[in-house]
Amino acid sequence: MTDSNKDTIANEEPSPELINEEEAVAEANMEFLTNICILPPTLSKTVSKEQIAKDAVLLPPIMASEAVLAIRAALSEIKHFAHITTYRLIVEELDESLLELIIKEQNHKEASSPETVKKSKGKKKKKKKASVSHDIVSFYTCDQSVVQISSKTMEPQDEIVLNEFDLLTALVEEGKLGSNMALRMVLEYYDEASLKDHLYKTKSLLDGNPPYLLSLTNADDVNAQTEGEEVVEKVEQSQVEANEEPKEETQEESKEEEKQEEETKEEKIDPLELIIPAFPITERVEIDGKNIQDFYFLAAGEEERLAIAKGDDYVTQSIDIKDKNDDGKIENRPVSKASKAHEVGKKLVELQKKCSIPCSIVYSGFNPPPAHRRMLGDLAYLQVNLPSGEGMVHITVIPSGFYVNKSSGSNDDANFDPSPALQSCYSHTLLDCLLQKSPSLRLAWSESLAAAQEKNEISPHENPLEAFFLSATQYAYDNNDASCFAMDAATLRPSWLVPSNTSKNSKDEKHKYSLWRTEDVLSDTFGVDLRSGAQRDWNEDLQVARELPRDTIDQRIERARQIYKSLSEFADASVTGVMAIFKGHIMPMNPNENIKAHVYLHNNIFFSKVADTGIDTFKLGKGDACAVKTAARDANCVGMLHKLDLDGMHTLATVLVDYLGTRFLCQSIVPGILLGDKTHKVLHGAVEATSPLSWDKDVHEMLENNLSKPLMIASRKTLKSPLLQEEKSDDEEVIDDFFGSLEMKCILGSDKRKYFLDITRLTTRDANWVPSDSGGTGNYEKSVSKNLSFTLDDDEWFAHVLRPELVLRFTNKKMNDLRASKVANKDSEKSGDEDDAELKKKEVEGNLEYLRSLRMNLNVFVPNMKNSLFNTNDIEQLKKDEELAREAASYLWDTILPQITREVRETPNTIPIDGKGLTEYLHERGVNCRYFGRIATLAKEQEDQDEQEEKDLIAGKRKDLPRRSMPLCWLEMLECEIIARAAKHVLGKYLAESGAFTLSKVSNTVGSFLSALLSCGEESAAETERRMEKDGSNSSEDQGEETLFSGASSMTTARNRADIWKDINNEIERRFGYSLHLYNNTKDSTTAIRAPLVPLLRRVCQRTGIRLHAKKYELGGKGLCTLGSSFPIAPSDVYDVLPLVKHAANDGSEGFVPSNNGADAANAHLHICLPDAKTAFEGANMLTNEQSFNHALTYVQEATNLYQRVTETPLHSRVAKCFDLTALILFQAKDFELSAAHAEKALAVSMQINGVDCAEAAVARRVLSHILLNGGKLASAMKNSRAAAYLTQVLAGSHHVELSTSYQKFSSIYSDIGNVLVSLRFLQAAIRRKNGDRVLQAVLNRQMAQIYATIGEISAAAQVEKQSFQIFRVTLGDDHEYTKQSKETLHAYMVAAQNQNKIIKEQQEKQIAEAQANAIADEIVAEEIAEEERKKKKKKSKSKSKSKNKKK
Repeated sequence: MTDSNKDTIANEEPSPELINEEEAVAEANMEFLTNICILPPTLSKTVSKEQIAKDAVLLPPIMASEAVLAIRAALSEIKHFAHITTYRLIVEELDESLLELIIKEQNHKEASSPETVKKSKGKKKKKKKASVSHDIVSFYTCDQSVVQISSKTMEPQDEIVLNEFDLLTALVEEGKLGSNMALRMVLEYYDEASLKDHLYKTKSLLDGNPPYLLSLTNADDVNAQTEGEEVVEKVEQSQVEANEEPKEETQEESKEEEKQEEETKEEKIDPLELIIPAFPITERVEIDGKNIQDFYFLAAGEEERLAIAKGDDYVTQSIDIKDKNDDGKIENRPVSKASKAHEVGKKLVELQKKCSIPCSIVYSGFNPPPAHRRMLGDLAYLQVNLPSGEGMVHITVIPSGFYVNKSSGSNDDANFDPSPALQSCYSHTLLDCLLQKSPSLRLAWSESLAAAQEKNEISPHENPLEAFFLSATQYAYDNNDASCFAMDAATLRPSWLVPSNTSKNSKDEKHKYSLWRTEDVLSDTFGVDLRSGAQRDWNEDLQVARELPRDTIDQRIERARQIYKSLSEFADASVTGVMAIFKGHIMPMNPNENIKAHVYLHNNIFFSKVADTGIDTFKLGKGDACAVKTAARDANCVGMLHKLDLDGMHTLATVLVDYLGTRFLCQSIVPGILLGDKTHKVLHGAVEATSPLSWDKDVHEMLENNLSKPLMIASRKTLKSPLLQEEKSDDEEVIDDFFGSLEMKCILGSDKRKYFLDITRLTTRDANWVPSDSGGTGNYEKSVSKNLSFTLDDDEWFAHVLRPELVLRFTNKKMNDLRASKVANKDSEKSGDEDDAELKKKEVEGNLEYLRSLRMNLNVFVPNMKNSLFNTNDIEQLKKDEELAREAASYLWDTILPQITREVRETPNTIPIDGKGLTEYLHERGVNCRYFGRIATLAKEQEDQDEQEEKDLIAGKRKDLPRRSMPLCWLEMLECEIIARAAKHVLGKYLAESGAFTLSKVSNTVGSFLSALLSCGEESAAETERRMEKDGSNSSEDQGEETLFSGASSMTTARNRADIWKDINNEIERRFGYSLHLYNNTKDSTTAIRAPLVPLLRRVCQRTGIRLHAKKYELGGKGLCTLGSSFPIAPSDVYDVLPLVKHAANDGSEGFVPSNNGADAANAHLHICLPDAKTAFEGANMLTNEQSFNHALTYVQEATNLYQRVTETPLHSRVAKCFDLTALILFQAKDFELSAAHAEKALAVSMQINGVDCAEAAVARRVLSHILLNGGKLASAMKNSRAAAYLTQVLAGSHHVELSTSYQKFSSIYSDIGNVLVSLRFLQAAIRRKNGDRVLQAVLNRQMAQIYATIGEISAAAQVEKQSFQIFRVTLGDDHEYTKQSKETLHAYMVAAQNQNKIIKEQQEKQIAEAQANAIADEIVAEEIAEEERKKKKKKSKSKSKSKNKKK
């Protein structure tokens, strides 16, 4: 469980017990409005109450603080109201008799709803077709409808109108709205903007999203309101039972109760949950982590459904005695769980096809209306192609609605006549107009509604994981690529693998003809809201949100919500703007300057390319690489200030976007900064290199008071012109107390707010990356081989600073050393003239003074600094600051890095399972990712040491071995992440140097690069030809993907595999000071086989935004790397390359993430400025550790509620952690069913915000498996556990230590149910996954020996037990209990083996003796038979001779 046992409440945080009780009571007593009815639009004719009651919508109980927009959104899902978009809601009094009719009708709808029918007891009834309240065409929108002028144009008289952007609170407080009242829909006139909205909604309904709801209330609404209370009651009851003193009971009563509990538990378990895979001898028990073709099946653990989809056999066995055959297998079961789910998935795909109606709606070629027609009221002209070949109709749009006109034809034969046709089919809505006109559309719409109803009935709404799986595997049921679009719609973070049908027949289904999509692209405003009348002021929105009051809990929630909303929308607009810049839609503000210096202003966002432009801005680092690194550091520091949430310190909204090798910095604008120097003022720092540093007392005090203590930053004397090239004389002015880095500046904007910019450094430079002749530690220069192209004289390394976590660790270490030294010298320091109080006071003052001395100077090791004008004291202080920085860097090098290596070796269960987790693992310990090379070097040295120790043991040079060895997965993961990071820079350079041409041939560059990365050599021409002949392919296989630019490949540099790997190795050596040992190792084939390729492919795609088709790739063999074609990854295998987004305000767990739809993936990790939620969450953690589950559950539910009130969605990383903690609390409270439900929620949210194959998903599936196993759901537990094992292999390779544990658990499960052969195979798989624990390997060997002994293989058991004994002996010693037990067991096995061999030998001797006796007997019998034959022959011959003599 994440954060379950680690988080503690800091001393500065308010205690959970101090939450304002009055606010909690006020929120609990928040008013709910009941029996609010939505009445249909008014008609010019009288409508009976019964009809109105039939068509009215009864809202569920809603809070008084509900938004009107939420009510309108709910109405958009109701039949007969979904297609109505232009209306207002007004408050009306509700007649009691009408209310009774509405409630009665509502109860009738609920009783006949599919959900209610499913839940009702008794015999199943025959399904009926979904009934509608009246004809398929709504008469509320046709010729009898009443349409009024829009409330936006003219304020209605004598009406209480609900503003769609307001809350209901104001009307409730004024007494204008309450329970048992109605909201009447009033149709309004269209304008061009509302017409576009209406067309978009209509197109969405016809394009596979028809409504299916008849009401908004059902029985689940009541249950949902009390669900939290019931959970708390259950946990409280379990807590009370746990605390009660056990009553004395007899042994018989105890056994009877246990028997009843067991019977009840067995009755609750679904028999299908007792069916698990049988794994016949012909099938592998291990999961194939290299299979990414079936990625979405295996990542969900759906191996049986995969077999069903492929038409393969899948053998299962049952542990339920009632269902077992003689062999324990179930071969003739009617319908398995997987088969049923497969059929449901197939049916859903068929129904989704029926929901989509081929009806093209576009603006007509006659649009816009001519002037004289506009004066008559025409708004627009539409052209609609009706389904089933019914032809084309032309529609005239007027303010009150739509009608069919007399225009005909298109293009050259078009005839324009916008007057009403004979059958005008007028309606306020376009859909009803078309339904009146077209019989084929009426039929298709009716079938679509029925399909939507049936789809809703069979959809797995209660199981989000099943719904998620079905959306990802649609390709298995149909021959198209709809899965990709369904997956992208279901997730915020797009996956690097695109679900795709690899059959050749699916190519025609990839892209469909749509003029509506074309119009949508042409009308794109690239994030600018044209309706607002002015561009949005992002900075003002953000600063106003930060300045909102936060006295009460509601105020703090609203403030956090506004900040979150503003930052989220800013990120979306930034990504949209960057893509518009790449497409050439936005011109730079300075087109006459160098292209690297181009800046853009769009949608009130300032875009600049991150590069060293050479412009005279105040900067210390040089070069493009340093500029890129500095921009990332700036974003990190802005994020730190955002989390501190300090009053008066204003920062800009900041987002970084990487796309095709170019990084853009997107920022909101400081008010007045673009209007000249008179509109703003520099208070701190300098903007231009020729300007002296400014200093302001108020700004200095603000920085000193807010940042010096938490970040350990010192203020130091600085020259106003600190750089050497600006030196003019020897008597320059000095700033006595300058805070922070030289680059940081504070600008007073025209709005009189203080804005802090260029916060590139909040910690000091890393002295390990400073040359020793410039004051560095020299650690790298001593350790890195001179054969590598590594140097510390690189401009990029100026941006290398220490992490804040390291500064905190170093400070704690120094303070602990001080306390330890004082304790040692306490007796000698104590004076008889001073009392204890005075000594303590002096000690505290001394500690504080020493703590202040540990604050670091951020401007040490800065190149071109002028220090010669300082006096002796200043020079001494600078030397002390440099020494302190060197000491911190040496502490990292000499203590932290070896400590990490030891920790990994001694506690391998702490090893993360992917590159992202590896990064977080190091960051938590204060280590930057640039130390990957050093950590990998230490890991390789430890592996070599382990190998040498084993060789010495074999050679007799030593008698023992340590228990632990370095896990193989550690070096593999380190090298994988090293290559991925270097590959990102190399590929970015390839794409950037190709210029605009690369936009047309990205797939060729990417395919060639990945093929080089994942192959072991270059194919010859003959090998390529043989491969193509074997595969039945040819060089024109990707002809469908070729363009006219295919012949222009000479414009880019052609690189073969050797060139690409040379660039990657050079980048690794330069960036990490490391030489690869596993990857691209042509000298040692054993080591090369060990390198995991699938994790490398995944990580490279994640860090570069590449998306590939999920198919079978022949990784690890020879490859082809040319611009024209490539293998094993062809250009056609590259689906897309996405922009990578980093939000400065994220919570620190994410860096750059690929984004497909705005910045949703980055927004899911934004920091939420609500300390109440954090306090509640940490309080829940604390109470969980104290075993106070009922209070812990209350707190975590409060935290979940607070986070969701801010984000307005559960799709956030903090919400996922809340679900995770809730599952832990419920599990410890022994409520396994509810615990599993919340664990599934945590898993679903993690998959949606982090991807299907994220590390969080693997951990969540493992946790869910453990919960399900305790709840008796063995089949589901096995499925999730195998999914976790597959994900672990995809993320970390086949040697990760968690895999050995997983296979060991599988072995235990099959051993418990009596299938020892499968258990033995799982044990063998666990042993093959070397986990670095020799004792555990010996224990697994002992278990294998027991199984061998069980099946009668005593000799094999003795041999395996002998291995265990030898391991115990050399690791634990002869006197250890394990060694003694193994020795006794080995002796018993050997005796048993001897006895068995003796018996076998006796049996063999007996068989031989019997065979010899039988042979002798056979010989005797044969001789007797032969003697008898001779006698017969002799007798016969005598008789013949006698007869001859007689004849004579």
